[in-house]
Amino acid sequence: MPTITEKLLLERGRPKSTQLEKIKSLNLSDLSLVNADLDSTLLRRLTSLEELDVSGNLLTELPASLPLPALRRLNCANNQLEEVTSLKQFRMLEELSLEDNLYMTISDSYKLMFLLPKLRRLSGKEITSTANHVRFVASEELSRRVSSLWERSFQERLPSSPSAAQARVLGKEFVKAAETQVKYGASSLSDYTKWRVKMIARELLSSRLGVQCEASSEEEDLSKCESGSDVREEAGSEQNRVPAAKRKEISSESSPRKKTCLSAADDITQSAERSPRRCVRFENVSTATDKAGLSPGVKLQESPRKSVQSLRSPRKIDQSQQSPMKAAQSQQNSRKTVQQQQSPNKSITSLRSPKKAEHSEQSLRKPVAIKESPRKADRPKAAVSQPDSSLDTLRKSPRKRQEKEPAKKGQGEEGEEEQGSRTPRRTSKDPITMKPLHFLQCHSKQNSPDDFSTQLWACAFEPRIDSSGGSRGHSSRTVATCGGESVCIIDCETGSVLNKYKVSGEEFFCLAWSMMTLLTGDGRGHRVSVLAAAGRRGVVKLIHPKASLAYGEFRASRRAVSTLCFSPAQESFLFTGTYDKKIILWDIGGLDCEYKFKVSQLLILEAASIPLHLRLVPSAPEHHLLAGCEDGLLLFDIQLSKNQLKRSSELEFQFPVYKKEEEENEFRLIDSLSFLSNDIVVSKSAMQGSIYLWSWSKTLASRRKSREVEVEILAELQWSSTELPYISLSTCPGEDYVVCGDEKGDLWTYEVSQCLRAGAKTDKMIPPTQILEWPVPNRKGHGPIAGTSVNSVAMDPELQYLVALTDKNIAAVWRRA
Repeated sequence: MPTITEKLLLERGRPKSTQLEKIKSLNLSDLSLVNADLDSTLLRRLTSLEELDVSGNLLTELPASLPLPALRRLNCANNQLEEVTSLKQFRMLEELSLEDNLYMTISDSYKLMFLLPKLRRLSGKEITSTANHVRFVASEELSRRVSSLWERSFQERLPSSPSAAQARVLGKEFVKAAETQVKYGASSLSDYTKWRVKMIARELLSSRLGVQCEASSEEEDLSKCESGSDVREEAGSEQNRVPAAKRKEISSESSPRKKTCLSAADDITQSAERSPRRCVRFENVSTATDKAGLSPGVKLQESPRKSVQSLRSPRKIDQSQQSPMKAAQSQQNSRKTVQQQQSPNKSITSLRSPKKAEHSEQSLRKPVAIKESPRKADRPKAAVSQPDSSLDTLRKSPRKRQEKEPAKKGQGEEGEEEQGSRTPRRTSKDPITMKPLHFLQCHSKQNSPDDFSTQLWACAFEPRIDSSGGSRGHSSRTVATCGGESVCIIDCETGSVLNKYKVSGEEFFCLAWSMMTLLTGDGRGHRVSVLAAAGRRGVVKLIHPKASLAYGEFRASRRAVSTLCFSPAQESFLFTGTYDKKIILWDIGGLDCEYKFKVSQLLILEAASIPLHLRLVPSAPEHHLLAGCEDGLLLFDIQLSKNQLKRSSELEFQFPVYKKEEEENEFRLIDSLSFLSNDIVVSKSAMQGSIYLWSWSKTLASRRKSREVEVEILAELQWSSTELPYISLSTCPGEDYVVCGDEKGDLWTYEVSQCLRAGAKTDKMIPPTQILEWPVPNRKGHGPIAGTSVNSVAMDPELQYLVALTDKNIAAVWRRA
């Protein structure tokens, strides 16, 4: 990294001159500069500078005292800027580029529109109309609301001759009340609204009372906006800061991700080569619609989820098998992008209507030709296609072929099951047979039918509400899937995409369902299902699918969210696992008819490595949380009766596979975790080649004084010998059924009833009951679609449907025959 000297400035400045005062254009891009490298004393001499390019560096902010009176154009793209209010010193600025800055949000864009009176282009977008609305119309409305609050709730409380101390106390209370009570615009602009309201409230106090409210050094003279690090917020004030990418903390550390052979199209920038601690970036300029508000277009970056192998990576992989979308670990762009202005009064984001998505959701349902999925309303029941035998290739293990007769061809293929139909619990002689039903391509970038690269990450079935308002014991055929920029709600029987929620520039990695009570205007409560989804931005979206509403959001972390888990004991308690190696318990509150909610932080758990899977212990969901992390399986005490807000893990579980530690693999990365019963845990480590079934109670009973405890293995299930990590399994407790995909698109299924009934530990590796082969569907114009990594699977409680998500933007739906 070069030192910023007068000589360097003269070399990179234009026109060529021997005096800094005569330079009008300066290019300081791609020098890996950090904040300390910018010498204000030296740069202050550039009094004639009109254009400055500092893109491609490592800057988190610009010096606060950098008067450049003639500056008209500033390029800060591809940095790590965390705040924008320091840019207010450039009052003559007309064009500003901020693409590819990790922590920039739409609220930051609005702050800049207000602070820079002559700004007309932001990140390549013409913003004159929007900026004028922000500076004048929105500011006037906010001022009116703040004044109304003062007159309504505070003016009468002011003594006739207040002392300075009384005025200051009342002033502080007023500013705080204004922040929380004055609402205006979309929820994605809540950070800007709070920032602007606080400013207006202080101005009002100064003009009416002559009171200057105390402010932190970060807030004085607009020098800093609120960071929002303590996310305890009310409805409509959900924060929208942007985190780093999934499956990696965006620092020099690297985790063993699915390694890829990067093609020339990946365009890895040279910035990664300049500094080994700097994250590789991808250049992929894209602008799309985010329903939350108006923001300039930004450069989007490729998925970091399956990233380049690190020094401690346990893998040696055949790169030819990898998708070029399994990209190197990258610093993430976390800006929302929008193409059209949204009403400032609209605070609830509507889910994308399936009618509008009619031609964009691609269905890969027939082996002969993959066609677009018609809307549910337009498809007659008789038209629901059933896959023919060419799709139903089942590869049974030798043990299974010897014990059982093949299922009859066509069994379960006639007719359409009613929603919510229940299957009687099978007897020990009844084998489970699954048939492929639909192959959907509904997460495509730009709704392109040619997108076979978007990676799908998580799926979960919606809990079904029974007549008593509960959900236990009832099945559902509605599944939520996430990947790329979207979350989809799918009807497994018809293959219809019921709803689609999209956030441009986001990459969703995880989701979770909960049942909540919605209070109506007359005070009655109705049970509804709520979906939480999050990804690389660190912002949790809260969605009410039945109402087609994304009713709120809150910022869980400045880093990516890797996993979500609702508590079955407390419906509003949500655990988030994030890339800053923390697990946080939130209370997202209840719902009313106006979808007001309040988020509060209850507990912080230090995981020491990135948490990948969270599971509450069924026998004690209010006491214990299991966390499968990149460096082992941990147990946390989550009892809120204790006063300690921050806690470390109580136990670390030790597995037999740890003992065969290899030079390049410690086998400590827990990439699958689930419960098969109240006592039986199912888990596996990356590249273990098998799946463990172990006893929770026996393991806990064997605990000694040591923090480490050996798990009590009940059985070991044979699985793929793949070197790909992060392939998640799923369990169906009601059927004693375990499923895990592999790197080829096959599904390994295990019926473990006999094993569980035997009770005793077995040292023999148990082979799979069946291996459901990838059916190799055909897409018109593409031919057969080869199998690919199955990242996640999910089953409904009664095993009516099985959903598998792949690396090729395909959601495969299987139905029980």
